[in-house]
Amino acid sequence: MSTTCCSTTAEEPAPALPVVETPSSGCCSIPEPAGKAAEEEASSCCGTEKPEPVEASGCCDAPAAEPEPAASGCCGPQEERAEPAEVRTGLSLDDAIAALGGGVPQATDPTPYAQVDWLRATEASLQGAKAWHTVADRGEGDIAFLPGYVFDVDPIVDADPRTLLGWQPKDGTSACCSATTSCCESATDAVEALGTDAFFPSLLLGSPLGYRSEATASVEDPLLVADLVDRVVPAAMEAGIRSITAPWLHDSAYSDVLALALQAYGGDIAFHGENNLLDLQHDSYDAYLASLPSRKRRRVKEDRERADDSGTRIERKDREELRPLIGRITELVTQNRQKYEGGEDEAHIGALLTALVEGGADIRAYLVHKDDAVVAASVMVRRGKRLFVKWAGFDYEALGERSGVYFEIALDRPLRDAFAEGITAIEAGPGADEAKRLRGFRPGQIRSVVLVADSTLRPKVAELHAAYGQARRETLGAAGEAAPTTAIGRLKAKLLGSTAYEPIKPLQPEGGCCG
Repeated sequence: MSTTCCSTTAEEPAPALPVVETPSSGCCSIPEPAGKAAEEEASSCCGTEKPEPVEASGCCDAPAAEPEPAASGCCGPQEERAEPAEVRTGLSLDDAIAALGGGVPQATDPTPYAQVDWLRATEASLQGAKAWHTVADRGEGDIAFLPGYVFDVDPIVDADPRTLLGWQPKDGTSACCSATTSCCESATDAVEALGTDAFFPSLLLGSPLGYRSEATASVEDPLLVADLVDRVVPAAMEAGIRSITAPWLHDSAYSDVLALALQAYGGDIAFHGENNLLDLQHDSYDAYLASLPSRKRRRVKEDRERADDSGTRIERKDREELRPLIGRITELVTQNRQKYEGGEDEAHIGALLTALVEGGADIRAYLVHKDDAVVAASVMVRRGKRLFVKWAGFDYEALGERSGVYFEIALDRPLRDAFAEGITAIEAGPGADEAKRLRGFRPGQIRSVVLVADSTLRPKVAELHAAYGQARRETLGAAGEAAPTTAIGRLKAKLLGSTAYEPIKPLQPEGGCCG
């Protein structure tokens, strides 16, 4: 029985997906009314193009009237109204990069998982993934990019929209960090009763092997994302897409707008998980460690002593130094993924590692040697002043289950180097939550959105999605959320379901499937 998520067989290549362009059309792009309806329309929110002049009556000429200010109804003042961006969707990666002017826009500080090399390796290694990227161009250099992939029936389980409803395939393969509780035992039957045609073909927005649904832009303007969605959804439906998902929306203004825009088209938003984040606010590692409570400092010291007593040697390798080690690192990470039921398999990990090295990414690995063998590795990527902990792999037969090595190579040593290099934040992903929270990491919420084309199925999909989100909360040990204290907080919570983060219990021991 397969324990990985890539046991599908190759399928016949699908016909090329259409590339759809949308010209700018102003805020009231509705068909022009006729007759009396036209007269009534002329006095609606956008007003007339040129108001009719008023003729003077009576013998005395009235002084000329002051010019009327620009219409300020739903469309806003004419001179201040921003035209919607021109949006092209259904693009290949090469066409998208050409439309972006040669590279992914960087103003919004995108993760490594939205970069060209990562996306190219994703498409090359992920069976059945067909590029459906979107670019919005408002002119004057204002551009935005949203990666996406179309999948036919039976993609890897992490990319399957049914997984977000509590469904699991019959072969027992689980999605990364899945939650199976009593409330979702019947979810598989309920989802399968809806039929595969309710979900496939499916469009996944984001980077499926980066576990990130992320838009990037050249300007700090989240409304560009709304322009993207305004074309992505209709174009996908016109092309026969049956469901659209954004499975991994991390906390950000862009993610909030993406979620709300999809919700406006009938999508459903639910809790999906939590990410571990640490802001490095101290001058040095010693100062950071001193800021922790004594109980936590003692635990960190104990973890380090266990690693020192494990009979291993640890070294760091960077960039090109990793090329001859890619094969061994891939083996170790794959073993970990299989142990904790992660979606990536050996082909994915090897392709992504190779792409990062060959693309010149700031990639590093901490390697554990025992005798003459590499028995553990953790891999992370630096982007600007942020460090992303992506993979960890261990030979548990050589190290044992509680060697302490995980904490040293995935958390403590990277933390010491991060302070020395001036890195300001570390994103460590889910998994090993207790160890990360012990070291001061805080949880950042992840949400998922599911939108099905068949509007009659949306209530049932929303019911299943909400139940699975709640099951994940319970499995992760999420407590009740604090009520927002501000008006904007209450509005955001009402629209998105919640914005607060909660402490969660450890789901896996060392590393887990997602980090």
